[in-house]
Amino acid sequence: MRHLPTFSRQRHILKFSLPLAAMLAFSSPSLAHDTETANKKVVLGFYQALDDADAAGATSARIQSIAETYLSADYVQHAEAFARLPGAGSARDKLIRMFQTMPAMKLPPARTVAIMAENDLVMLLTARDMPNPAGGTAPAYIFNMFRVRDGRLVEHWDVSPPPPGLGAASSSPPGPVPSGGLPSDAVPPPVSPR
Repeated sequence: MRHLPTFSRQRHILKFSLPLAAMLAFSSPSLAHDTETANKKVVLGFYQALDDADAAGATSARIQSIAETYLSADYVQHAEAFARLPGAGSARDKLIRMFQTMPAMKLPPARTVAIMAENDLVMLLTARDMPNPAGGTAPAYIFNMFRVRDGRLVEHWDVSPPPPGLGAASSSPPGPVPSGGLPSDAVPPPVSPR
């Protein structure tokens, strides 16, 4: 049997051992857990940055920096209300413009009810006390799912109910409710992707 020269043999061994090592590394439960934990931190960091900006009444001033930190340039927004945002540019550009043109609102912070991750997907269930047309407030539960790549959010889906008393669920976040409420067929404008 002819032996390969040393360099060729090493290259031949590397050619087959690197894919095997990569498969073993990605199939390792410990590495998957570490990636999922890191992905959850990205989503929670994004929400914390938005909550901090809301609390300071500075969302329109901070959204550019928040978006550049947490959203990839090729960010895809699947929520129907956000997909219809006017203007040119990427989904990230449109989201930034939407936040920059909204009046300052100090929303109550969203409470994290649950966060789950599988591979590059993170699902977050939050609750926010929203005005109830019948008086007082009621919790609105909001499901969000993100795809995370390289420490940035690259895709977003959501399902959230309309403000209490407004009827069926929508795929857009609840908007502010005027003191008189909205007619049952009114769709409130999006407030945030959360």
